[in-house]
Amino acid sequence: MDLNAMRFKDKIRIADAGRSACAVLYKNHNTSEWMDKNMEELLGQGKNWYKGNLHMHTTHSDGSVSPQEALKIYKKAGYDFVAMTDHWMQSQCGMWNGMLILSGCEWDAGDMVHTPVYHIVGVGMERKVKLARSVSLTPQDIIDEIDGAGGLAILAHPAWSLTDPREAMKLTGLAGAEVYNTMSGLPWNGSRADASLYFDLWASWGKMVRCIASDDSHGYSGEQTKSYIMVNADDCTASGLHRSLCDGHFYASQGPRFESVSTDGKTVEVDCSSVKYIVFYSNTVWCKDRIADGSEGHASYTVKDTDKFVRIEIIDGQGRKAWYSPFAVNNECKSDKD
Repeated sequence: MDLNAMRFKDKIRIADAGRSACAVLYKNHNTSEWMDKNMEELLGQGKNWYKGNLHMHTTHSDGSVSPQEALKIYKKAGYDFVAMTDHWMQSQCGMWNGMLILSGCEWDAGDMVHTPVYHIVGVGMERKVKLARSVSLTPQDIIDEIDGAGGLAILAHPAWSLTDPREAMKLTGLAGAEVYNTMSGLPWNGSRADASLYFDLWASWGKMVRCIASDDSHGYSGEQTKSYIMVNADDCTASGLHRSLCDGHFYASQGPRFESVSTDGKTVEVDCSSVKYIVFYSNTVWCKDRIADGSEGHASYTVKDTDKFVRIEIIDGQGRKAWYSPFAVNNECKSDKD
């Protein structure tokens, strides 16, 4: 099957209705123990981890540094890939001093007066996206064009944009949304960087949306190299990353590391770097084992009869977080194709 020839909404399922009752949702490629024969491994063993930022700006739009200087900053910080996403200025795929540059751009729709504002980041497009500014342009138009060009569409900073979660839920073809956008927080904006509540609302309504963390770098005054994704892939190529992003083989972070997340349908097990807290979010309002001590890098959560989903955050002593995307439990889910 030609992955690149498939339409995006056929390539990705934000929630897999066919997921087995006992599925490994995330697995460290360094873990060598044998897996239970009934478990479905969603992150293949022997793959590599790559660190990347999918949202940044330069002097090609409203950023304060040149593309070359921006690349130097991220390369020095140990990033393996970036997408240069200047407003309405699509960049091309390439390599820079061993760092992969994915094709990228940020488009927007709405005027904040008559229609709500949506910012959509596109990455990995294989051709020029044919979009023009228009009062009639919709976020779905943007997503469809990114999809048609072989790219991945990401809903940017929904909390900063005051996006209506019910309206955003109607969008189809999204690869994910920004659970954290560094530039949307203090001291660069008000405290609207964290959009995790959106993911819980969407999941409680039956739609599992994948979590992306990005810097959205503009001024390069401290917001750069803070929020990123870790992708588990065969190689750091455009096609390799594209495949893993489609398959959900990644997590979002500011520093803490996930090592494994697994479930047998009754409990959820997490292994991670040593952190202060491991938090299990769900639609169930109260449960005594939602928050666990993460100092040993392990915790378990008992799935409640009322749970529709579980989403996991780990938080270190500096307040830095990592996010594992929500996944359906108790057979409650909605795919992006529905």
